Amino acid sequence: MGYGNHCYYFSLEKKNWNSSLEFCLAKDSHLLMCTDNQEMNLLKSFLNKDFYWIGLRKNSDWRWEDGSALNTPRIISNSMVQKCGALNENGLQASSCEVPLQWVCKKVRL
Repeated sequence: MGYGNHCYYFSLEKKNWNSSLEFCLAKDSHLLMCTDNQEMNLLKSFLNKDFYWIGLRKNSDWRWEDGSALNTPRIISNSMVQKCGALNENGLQASSCEVPLQWVCKKVRL
């Protein structure tokens, strides 16, 4: 799917967070990093109740894969082991990085 200067790939298969990241990197892309709320809302409209891995991870705080801080504090988490970010139609959710989920890659359109 294309939007603005980017293309998005929505996987059909499921992998853990690290394997999803490796898949995207092998395709010269990266796990989805939402740069603004408009982009986030657009992508949520294409998702359903299923969660998709995105390029969000928690070490001491939530950060995107490029190192930038998450600019919204609204990520649902109910466990300390949930250190990877996922997205569905309702928004951001923390999950254990080992859970197999679908994922979204993002790439600059050439």
